[in-house]
Amino acid sequence: MSGVLASGDAMMRRMRWVVVCALCAACTSTPTASTVPADLSSFTTTTRALEPAPEPDATDFRSVADGITRKLLLLQPEMVTELGAGGVIDADVNYRLADLSSNGRAALAAEAEAGLAAIDGLDGAGFDDVEWLSAEILRWYLEDIVAMHAHSDFENPVNFITGVHSGFPEFMADVHPIEAEQDAEDYVERLLAWRVQLHDLADALYQTAELGIMPTQRSLVIASYQLGGIIADRDAATHPLVMDLEERAGDLAAVDAAWLADVVGRAEAAVEDLFPVLEDLDEAVNAVGGRSDRTPGVSNLPGGDEYYAAVLRHHLSIDLPPELVHERGLQEVDRLMGELTVELGQLGYDAESDFGRAMLQVAGDAGAMPTTNESQRAAVLEHTAETVARAEEVFADMFSVKPEADIEVVRPRPGREGGVGAYYRSPPMDGSRPGVYYLSLGGPQFYTLTMDTTTYHEAIPGHHFQLSVQRELGRLPLHQRVFDFTGYAEGWALYAERLAYEAGLYEDDPLGNVGRLQMELLRAARMVADTGIHWAGWSRDEAIEYLTSLGFHADQATPEVDRYIVWPGQAPAYMAGMLEILQLRDEAEARLGNAFVLADFHDVLLSHGSVPLQLLDEVVEMWLEGVG
Repeated sequence: MSGVLASGDAMMRRMRWVVVCALCAACTSTPTASTVPADLSSFTTTTRALEPAPEPDATDFRSVADGITRKLLLLQPEMVTELGAGGVIDADVNYRLADLSSNGRAALAAEAEAGLAAIDGLDGAGFDDVEWLSAEILRWYLEDIVAMHAHSDFENPVNFITGVHSGFPEFMADVHPIEAEQDAEDYVERLLAWRVQLHDLADALYQTAELGIMPTQRSLVIASYQLGGIIADRDAATHPLVMDLEERAGDLAAVDAAWLADVVGRAEAAVEDLFPVLEDLDEAVNAVGGRSDRTPGVSNLPGGDEYYAAVLRHHLSIDLPPELVHERGLQEVDRLMGELTVELGQLGYDAESDFGRAMLQVAGDAGAMPTTNESQRAAVLEHTAETVARAEEVFADMFSVKPEADIEVVRPRPGREGGVGAYYRSPPMDGSRPGVYYLSLGGPQFYTLTMDTTTYHEAIPGHHFQLSVQRELGRLPLHQRVFDFTGYAEGWALYAERLAYEAGLYEDDPLGNVGRLQMELLRAARMVADTGIHWAGWSRDEAIEYLTSLGFHADQATPEVDRYIVWPGQAPAYMAGMLEILQLRDEAEARLGNAFVLADFHDVLLSHGSVPLQLLDEVVEMWLEGVG
């Protein structure tokens, strides 16, 4: 097999995406003077020596690849805990947090460059097809780390979607284990280390502002709101971070009362010391000044065009220029509007004369489940769990490879529920936790039109199915089990929504099928909006108006736009990934004819872990050559 990432036929196939031109807006922001927050130089993100990595066999690909992955993971301890990979890499990192400073980011990039050199040092001529593919997957991941490090100043340090300031409490409560006394000791260590991370976030805000690279004002307001929720309870003894530790450590078998009082006391002191640092970060958030809603795109920042091209490639995991992505999004919007117009017409709605109004009408007629009290919220969670159970039965014949891990449906932790809708956390490799489907129920009601479709996306056969299988593939090199690519993961989850339709789950639910098509329309519209904001120079209002014109309520369109203002390039990955999967399926079915088995196709896609879209055709081609 050739070492070229994409064959000529594959490149021609990808060039079916029609290229259009659009005007790219650019302007320069005014730097903000830097003020160094409270000095925390005496603190570090670790108090113990890191375990030295064993020297890999420099002639064996698996040994080299796993050695590279281990070194990368040692610099990302939260990921190790999340993955339950401490035993796999033979390293105790549960007391540490990642170094978010410029030095820490540089260290990760340097490790990636060293990994690339190690791969280049292998004799690739001796690889079989499976090893070649595995090497190319790892190469793509490492090259992406290096490429994104060149634009690290653009990474919004207080991103309200993925920011450490908002995600840490949930990480400690839902991910950090407390199964022994040492886990509780590590919990306290991480509370101390979080101070350093918060300081680094504030420092990064000031530094990037001096470069003229600032988040939008609205995103800073949301970040300040999140910080306010953490700071609000100034009684450390009753703070969730302390109460969570006290409850879980207290449940340990034969716990010593004196030790428990001591560790909880140290946690209280650590949280008490966190408040000034949180306030320093909040001060930085309110001091740097954000760019206007009229110029929310990164193209308005110095070097923003280059950053957007890089981050678009990062999320898509395939080289596509923004103008091509924008045009394909418009094409998919037109297709889905046509399909929805037919579906709505059959239900008695006039979408031809006013599509947006018809979509709003059907959403209202589909109704909602109230969520104003705990009993009502429990009913929503129970309905969702029943949908998951039904999906497990219906999709049984579409897959041979299936996950062993269970899944549970819960609400997000306080402070997270307002910033997210639904999301998924994969089970760890050690089987210590189930997969978790988080469903936000903070509003007065939960609309039912798209409710089940969201479950198929997040749970089965979507994220839970794909990610659980990936973590459980013990025969694969470590990097294929732990590293994820947005285009593949989100493309698979969107494809899973369509599989629900193909499996007949909407035969007796025409409104639910409208909801499914609406969710697919949303992904196409976000493809347009993301490129519109960050490439074509759209304002925030223009992006919101575009979504509302397609029948999305302003209460839904507004947070969607705010999400992709702070998370550029991620939105197009859903549709790009699904389209790639569907096209590969069509090509495989055409070549195999009656010999095509859908379960076999799914097993092939799942059995290599997460794969860059740039290489997914190679995965399918290897399978087709074997079948032929």
